Amino acid sequence: MKKLSVGAFQEIKKWVYRNARPLDFALWQYWFENGSKEAVLLVLSSYQNSDGGFGNTIDPDSWNPDSTPYNAQIVIRLLRQMEFLDMEHPFYRGIFRYLENTEHRADYGWIFTIPSNDNYPHGVWWDYNPKDNEFQSTGTTASLCGFILRYGEKESGLYQMAKKYTNSLIERLGGTEQLGDMGVGGYCELLEDIEAAGLTEDFDFAYLCEKVSCAVRQKIETEKDNFMANPLEFVWSPESKYYEENKEEVEKALDAIIDQRPENGVWDIPWEWYNGGKYPEAFAISENWWKSGKAIEKLLQLKSFGRLDIR
Repeated sequence: MKKLSVGAFQEIKKWVYRNARPLDFALWQYWFENGSKEAVLLVLSSYQNSDGGFGNTIDPDSWNPDSTPYNAQIVIRLLRQMEFLDMEHPFYRGIFRYLENTEHRADYGWIFTIPSNDNYPHGVWWDYNPKDNEFQSTGTTASLCGFILRYGEKESGLYQMAKKYTNSLIERLGGTEQLGDMGVGGYCELLEDIEAAGLTEDFDFAYLCEKVSCAVRQKIETEKDNFMANPLEFVWSPESKYYEENKEEVEKALDAIIDQRPENGVWDIPWEWYNGGKYPEAFAISENWWKSGKAIEKLLQLKSFGRLDIR
């Protein structure tokens, strides 16, 4: 089995130490140097707004300071990955409050792009687009619903909202064409949370399992050239229910992480902002931020599959 070497890990560490923004540096120390959750939370607090949501470039590709549902998804995923699950913490209380009260939702769920995105440097996919929101919001809504159903207060209006959205998501789950770039990943999270919360009798869970498994396979098979179809976006560990069926692609993806790292550096990001060079200075900063964040993500993926050697 191919592993990332100790020398390569040290090269990545040096790059991160020289270039990471404070949030990613705190995350690096947490994951690889016995750093504290408190240090991560302290930096993360600078991204939270008075409405309880998050903005202020928590997503490096959107410099909008306003709160968005997708930004809430980013923070929830980050906190859960660290196994920080104190639902009484201001971060979580704020997120629950924001999601229940935000105007940025529609009949189909929480919306992906918001109008004020257009006022700040951003990637073209963050242009406000009501039509695209109808399907690009799928992944965010599914992910948020899973979180709320697992950890939210059952008597709250937000919980009932999540149940309604979840039934709608299950009803329209078919192929991957109209699920948006991150829809399949969102459904994977939703399924896992419904099962963990003991709510399999509350929804058509058998149908959900069947369709999500098919959607994962279809996404991997038919969108090989789309970086959003990386099997590691759906198969998070060898214990994943999707691992055996997609084992070949998963192992190739892990090999590629190791093989494609530039010498003495970290991985490049496979995207640009594609807006005619409208924000070159902002993108140069965003690109560097992403490199540190993606380096941490890839190392954690390698670690999850026993491919990281950091003795």
